[in-house]
This record gives sequence, structure tokens and C-alpha cells, in this order.
Amino acid sequence: MSALAASHSLDLQPLHTFGLPAFARGLCLIRNRADLHQFAQLRQAGGVHLLLGEGSNTVFVGSKVDATVWKVAMKGREYLGCDGSHQHLRVQAGENWHHTVEWTVAMGWGGLENLALIPGCVGASPVQNIGAYGVELKDRISAVHAFDLTTESDRVFAVDECEFGYRDSQFKSSANGRYIITAVDFALPVQWQPVLGYGDVAQRVELLGSINPLNIMKAVCAIRTEKLPDPTVLGNSGSFFKNPVVTEQQAKALINKFPNLVHYPAGLGLVKLAAGWLIDQCGLKGHVLGGVAVYDRQALILVNLGQGQGAELLQLIRHIQMQVQDKFGVLLDPEPNLV
Repeated sequence: MSALAASHSLDLQPLHTFGLPAFARGLCLIRNRADLHQFAQLRQAGGVHLLLGEGSNTVFVGSKVDATVWKVAMKGREYLGCDGSHQHLRVQAGENWHHTVEWTVAMGWGGLENLALIPGCVGASPVQNIGAYGVELKDRISAVHAFDLTTESDRVFAVDECEFGYRDSQFKSSANGRYIITAVDFALPVQWQPVLGYGDVAQRVELLGSINPLNIMKAVCAIRTEKLPDPTVLGNSGSFFKNPVVTEQQAKALINKFPNLVHYPAGLGLVKLAAGWLIDQCGLKGHVLGGVAVYDRQALILVNLGQGQGAELLQLIRHIQMQVQDKFGVLLDPEPNLV
């Protein structure tokens, strides 16, 4: 373990992609089992110890965070073999997500290409059950390896034990704070089938020629690059609000009132609405509040214009929520964790 311990000496601004000014007590790296045990013991002894991956799903909105930040730094990728129907891989939690997608595509294994360019590390991916362009992580993993902070023991979760939902899992809800994810096992289909039903992915792939994982990854990267600002230029945490899920009855009532409502089937009598469209219809695209704003090219993205403050971001979030709720009767939930 390496540490930098002093009173609020750790500058958090470069450690989260939204880039708001904030300071914490210090930084420790989790690289191995000894660090996991130390984290568990220190947490049980008292004091606040905050787990952090690449900071793309955490936004520090307080200027002083009274905590020691622990950054997951376990690295490594391993090919476990093929059982005839799936290629099996194990990736350590500290690996970058997009680089992992690039690795699988380079190895000729399809299945993760639709999830390209999602920010964050592999360990954070099951927590959110990340998804994009018709693919969710739960469809591509076989197990999640975790360290139980209560018992200080290892546990392996099968897919059906993870309680995956839309942008949700038990690691985020019922078991939030109990486990540190150490590695993820992936099962990628040998008989690969492209998923091209969302957005203009199919059109982009057609322009690139043949339909294969590499071209789908290229298409997804191009679309995301056009829609999402570079966090090194404009601080952001990607899609800021979850797409709300409503009942079919609620959706029908909204479609009667707003015929152009963007919506998708979500199964079990539920319908998913496009949060960005809802925000845009409230006239909020490009809306500026102090040093933060709704991105002028994609209403689902909130950005730090350079001098943004946490209090301003909280005010902007509440303003968007109120406007959307007043117009559509739907409450938007932020996707990143606000600290």
C-alpha cells in the first residue's frame, strides 16, 4: 500500500472526470490481498474510507471530503479457455474498461464491442451493469469476484446472484458498501451475433464495409465521440441521468400528450424513456448555471465549463429534475455517485 496522509492534502480534481475542486485526507492504492485486508480493518476501526476506480462515476460535490480515498489498482487480463460455446476471460478490477474492450476485439472475440468507450474501470462495470446500444454487461459476464469487507473473505457471484437490473446490481443497492469487486469473468459467444438495433450504429457499420466486432467498435466510438465531450477539455461524467422506466400505461398517456416521445420497450410491461429527450424538450440543452452547464450538443450530459463548483452542480441537477417532473411527471435520477 502507498499512502499520502495529511489533513485534506489530496487534490481530488484530477481524480474524477467531472473535475470539480475538492480535497480529501489522503490516497491509498489497493493492489493485492494485504491492501484489501487493511482497507477492511481500517474501515471497521472507524473513519471514512472511500473506494474509487477511475472517477468517471463519482462526482465530488463537496469542497472538503472528510475521507481517505482508496483507489483500486489491481491489474491483469487472463484467457481461461473455450468451452465450445463461449470464450472465457478474467480481467482484474483495476483494468481500464475501454482498453479491455479493445483487447477482446483485437483477439477476435466479439461481444463487448457495443460497450466501447464507456469510461471507468472493469471493477466498476458490474456495479452499474453498464450498457449501451442494445447490450448490457449482464449478458456478457459469467461471474464477479469480490472481497467481503465484513468477513474479510473472497466470494464469487454467479450472474443470477448479482441481482442485475437496469443500471443496477446488488453491489449498488442491497449490498452497497459490503464488497470490493476484484475481478470479472466474461463469457463471449463463439457464435457471435451483431447487435445493431440502436441509434445509427448499423448505418455507420455499413459505411465501414463488413459487419464485424472491430467495425461495430469503430462505429460506436465515432458516435460516442461526437455526442460526448472529452473530459480533459470539458469535465463530465458521461450520461448524467438514468433513462427513467415507467409502466406501459404511463407511457401511453405520455405518448398521447407528446406523440414524438422517444421510448423503448423495457420488458415486463415497462417502457424506458430517453432522459436526454425529456431534458431537451424542456429547453434546457445548453443551459448554463455559473460554471456548469447542460452540454449544448447532448442534453443528457452535464459539463464543467472550467470553474464549476459542487454547489452549482447540485443546483443545476435540482433545476433539471423539477423542469422534467413538471412537464412529464417523471423524476430523473442521477447516474453517478455524488459525494
